[in-house]
Amino acid sequence: MKRQYALGTFLLLICSAVSGGNILKEAKEAIKNGSNLEQTETKLLEAIKTEDNVYKKLDFYYYAALLNRKINDQENEKLYLKQAYDTARFFNSIFSVFHHMGNYDSIVNHLQSERKIRKYRQKALRLLEPYQENLLNGGKFYFMKHDFARAYDFFDCYLKATDKGFFTTTSQDRQALLVEKISRWATSCGYKLQDPKKVLAYSEGALGDSAKRHFIYEYRAKAYLQMRDTASWLNNLKEGLRCNPDYSYFFASLTDYLNASQRYDEALQLADTMLSIRPRNTFFWYAKSVVLMNLKRYEECITAADSAIAYDSIYMYAYYNKGLAFCNLAVNMSDSAAAHINQEDYQDLRQRSVAYYAQALRPMEIVRVLAPKDTLRWAQPLYRIYLNLNMGAQFAQIENILKNFKNK
Repeated sequence: MKRQYALGTFLLLICSAVSGGNILKEAKEAIKNGSNLEQTETKLLEAIKTEDNVYKKLDFYYYAALLNRKINDQENEKLYLKQAYDTARFFNSIFSVFHHMGNYDSIVNHLQSERKIRKYRQKALRLLEPYQENLLNGGKFYFMKHDFARAYDFFDCYLKATDKGFFTTTSQDRQALLVEKISRWATSCGYKLQDPKKVLAYSEGALGDSAKRHFIYEYRAKAYLQMRDTASWLNNLKEGLRCNPDYSYFFASLTDYLNASQRYDEALQLADTMLSIRPRNTFFWYAKSVVLMNLKRYEECITAADSAIAYDSIYMYAYYNKGLAFCNLAVNMSDSAAAHINQEDYQDLRQRSVAYYAQALRPMEIVRVLAPKDTLRWAQPLYRIYLNLNMGAQFAQIENILKNFKNK
């Protein structure tokens, strides 16, 4: 019985060896003849799934890469002869060479012998280095075609190959610049794909370019927001703001968050900090007016809005805050008058309320001129202003506008 079991095992090993040998022989023939290359690659990859011998797996991956090298040679020859060639096939074959050799390298790293590791890695280096530039060009090709998923695959493959040490002929300085640039492209692809994991995968390496750094911080912040990681989102907003105070996304997002969280003191401190750096920035003054409005510090809100208007005379939002602040002062004064209706100062309080409405009139009418289609913004405040100033004709017009708006 033992002899029969041993004989069965021996025959199985022989069959396995013959099977592996046959597929490698088929691969060599396909490369030699330049035919059935893709089909033979598929057979090799199927054989890998059931192969336990690591050295045979290495051979299978290596020949899968060689089959793709032959595909690339065929398209390259057509290009050289100025014949019609398949650009996608040209670049995809290079990607497959690197992909298969990446799997090959993962096996090599687990070999026990340092000598064999060096031997197999040198074999990989000799195969891959000639294709370094065109691997990158493949990523650019797909990026320009707006196929960001495929472009990301190429950039990811290039960066992993660099990390594995497959590119040794490029100088360290030039390679560092390339890695930084490709990391930025990979991050951009992730952003276009709205894939936060792809955004974050290489974003750290993309921060070296000071001219583009603020975009990377924006992509990172949006990725963390998509992942609901509030702490990391806020950290990236702050880093981005330090990097580029003039890029509005960071400040606007931080201010909106602080206001929505009713952290008004922090929002005011942030606005003041930014104004100490950029005292003529209209948006910072407007943001300060928003916080002061939320704090019900209406006189200060008006002052901040006036500063914004001083630097941008058609900044509609600043006019709106100014007009609304005067309206709120008028309401407060009207409430005080109502509380003193039987007292001597009633008439004075009522007149002061009307005076505030008069001061709200011009900025709110400017809002209407600057944003005529934004009816909801200016119609209600003007309705109240015209009513309290006894401006009959204007009041009737606004009343009609509001009725028509509600009936839409």
